[in-house]
Amino acid sequence: MSKQAKWLWILLTVIMTASSAHASRGSLYLQDNEMPDELVYLPLPPDSAAVATNGDYAWWIWGKTMRYTPRGEQASWESKYGMVRMCTIYSDVLGIDISEKSTPAIYRLMSKAGDTGASSVVKMKVALFRKRPFTLMNEQTWGMFDGQDLGKSSAYPSSHTAFGWGTALAIAEMAPHMQDTILRRGYEYGMSRVIVGAHWKSDVDAAMTCASAAIARSHANADYQTDLAAARAEYMQLKGLTESDLNASFPVITKILDPPPTIDDNTFVGDLFTMWQAKEVRPTERGEQAKADYSINDDYLVSMFAQCSPVVTISESETPHIVMLIKTLKLSLSSQATIVKSKVPRKRPFAQLNEPAPYSGEDWPAWGESSYPSRRALLGWGIALALTEVMPDCQNEILKRGLEYGDSRIILGSNYASDVVAARVMAACDLAKMHNETLFQTLFDNAKKEYQQKKDDSNIDIILATSLQDDTLWYSLKGEIYHIKPTAPGIYINGGKKVVIK
Repeated sequence: MSKQAKWLWILLTVIMTASSAHASRGSLYLQDNEMPDELVYLPLPPDSAAVATNGDYAWWIWGKTMRYTPRGEQASWESKYGMVRMCTIYSDVLGIDISEKSTPAIYRLMSKAGDTGASSVVKMKVALFRKRPFTLMNEQTWGMFDGQDLGKSSAYPSSHTAFGWGTALAIAEMAPHMQDTILRRGYEYGMSRVIVGAHWKSDVDAAMTCASAAIARSHANADYQTDLAAARAEYMQLKGLTESDLNASFPVITKILDPPPTIDDNTFVGDLFTMWQAKEVRPTERGEQAKADYSINDDYLVSMFAQCSPVVTISESETPHIVMLIKTLKLSLSSQATIVKSKVPRKRPFAQLNEPAPYSGEDWPAWGESSYPSRRALLGWGIALALTEVMPDCQNEILKRGLEYGDSRIILGSNYASDVVAARVMAACDLAKMHNETLFQTLFDNAKKEYQQKKDDSNIDIILATSLQDDTLWYSLKGEIYHIKPTAPGIYINGGKKVVIK
């Protein structure tokens, strides 16, 4: 690493510390080296200087039309950040008085999940400054709790959204019988930022992606599991419920998200712009990868994510429990996609525009099904979130590959961008539900134990060989990857050399 790069990292760390001062390490489920790194896996935002040529502008116009309505009043009221507003929202949803005093366990889960979600976007906000809509348009924010100094901070991704979505995912897991309403309110809290002009739509989408990754990763933390169990017990006692009362089927995404835009909606231009831009990528190397990503068979999905693990070989013979988890997730998520597609008919981009199919792969008959939501984006992101919990040391590579697999659908013209975004939200919602099912919990536990055992048995020479490829990475003797210098005392490998941190 060059001296300039090292100084950049030092400066970034200092700024991050100051930016997240409101959330101490004790208030989060993940430490700095455990948090998924959005600088690695998250794409850059659309160019705000050319906002008229992407969907963000259309969504900004939509937001303005909503302001003088009850939804606009709600959005203004929801500009209040943090637990004050979360307690009010979910007290109403759950029918109990949530506060630090009256419901300490529920409050603790919500607060730490929210702070963990919000912290998942800090690096990107610091590294890349993006003007907010109200500043770019020379207006004032519509939110009654937003000050004008809000314009001094970056819009991408939205901290409000990340806090609200992180909270919603945790509470939905606590009270699955209310999951649709809980998740809907979490989604609305994020979209309120578009209505008040504090954020672009892509800021909100990115924040939900980051918060989903952070909460998925938190499942590998014992504190999260303990807090979740305590909050659920407290909730059941207050409501007089039993475990059976909390049973629920999978979340109904049509109750959580707004319908996809039709060709008559102004916001549909966002899908069109994204599709036209994607056409330019098809002749490139990335376009060839998108063609390969057309595959949806088990072997391809396993091999795709196996490439993200530099230490453990992921295969049917070496890691049967991890492979079984991937296959079971594929079947379950795909089944949920089929249900939604049958209820929300939507022509695929090439069919809508009377163009020839850009690529015909192995499942040609599937072209006739609805494009909403994207099945492959659902599988890619859903499996990635699950593997983040199982293989946390590879989380950034896993998350990046999961996102790419979904984006390939846009490049091929097989799905609109809104199909892909909806699929990723659906994946996070479905994973929250799966963690309440005995079958999936058993699969998760077996996969985690298997991976840890394989790491313990791995040869240290493999770790040394991998570290030589990139001296910016640090490795523990168990193969854990750190993208910045670890803070915990121990023996590490950096640039192929053993380093002792005291």
